[in-house]
Amino acid sequence: MGEFDGQVALVTGAAQGLGRAIATLLAQRGATVYLADLNGPGVEAAAAALRAQGLTAQASCTDMAEEPAVLALRDRIAAEAGRLDALINNAGGWRYETIREVTAANWDWTFRVNLSSAFIASRACMDMMIARRYGRIVNIASVDAYQPKTTLPAYAAAKAALVSLTRTFAEELAPHEVLVNAVSPGAMATETAKSQAWLAQRILTIPVRRAAEPEEIAELVAFLASSRNRYVVGESVLASGGALMA
Repeated sequence: MGEFDGQVALVTGAAQGLGRAIATLLAQRGATVYLADLNGPGVEAAAAALRAQGLTAQASCTDMAEEPAVLALRDRIAAEAGRLDALINNAGGWRYETIREVTAANWDWTFRVNLSSAFIASRACMDMMIARRYGRIVNIASVDAYQPKTTLPAYAAAKAALVSLTRTFAEELAPHEVLVNAVSPGAMATETAKSQAWLAQRILTIPVRRAAEPEEIAELVAFLASSRNRYVVGESVLASGGALMA
C-alpha cells in the first residue's frame, strides 16, 4: 500500500526536471497524477513513461497562468477523478538579466509564470479540498527568494512574493484542514543545469559540495503533500545543502 493510494495529485511544470521527479514519486506511491505543462509533447511523454511503469498518470498541455485554462483543467479532474488531494505548484521560469537590462515585459512574464500561476491554480482548486476538509498545496519557491540576485532580479522577487503568498493561503485554508507550504530548493542537478557552467561554480559555495538531485527535493515535497504532514503550515522549507544556513 502506498501512502498516496486513492489520492489525486496535480503537478504543474511536470514535463521535466523537478516537476517530473515529483510527479513520478507521487505516482510510485499510489497517487493518480495529473501532469500539466506548456510543453505538450514533453508532458505527454512524461505521463506515458509513468503509464509504461503501470502507474496512473494523465497529461495536460495547460498554461497555468491563464485562468480559463486552469479552470478547465480543474473541471476535468473533478469529472474524471472526483477529488483533488494535492496540488504542487512547480511551474516557473527565469531569464538572466540585470536590473538595468530587465524589460517591463520580461518582469511581467516572470511574475506571471512564477507567481500568478500558483495563485490561479490554488484559488481554482482550493474549494475542491475545502469541501472534503482535506488537501495539501505545496509551492516551489527558491533560495533566491532570500538573497540578492543581481542576474535574476525579477525571478528572485517573484519567488519572494510566492513565499508571502504561501503564508496567506495557509492562513486562509488551515481551518479547513487544507495545509499550504512551500519548498525553497537551492542548486539542483537537473539535466538542463548539468549542461551549464554555473552549476559547477555554485557547488563550490555549498557546504555539502554538491547539488541536490531532483528526487531528493521530491521527497521533501512528498512529505508536505501527504497525510503524514499534519502540523507544518505556512512554512517555506529551505533545501540548500547548507548554502543558506540561518
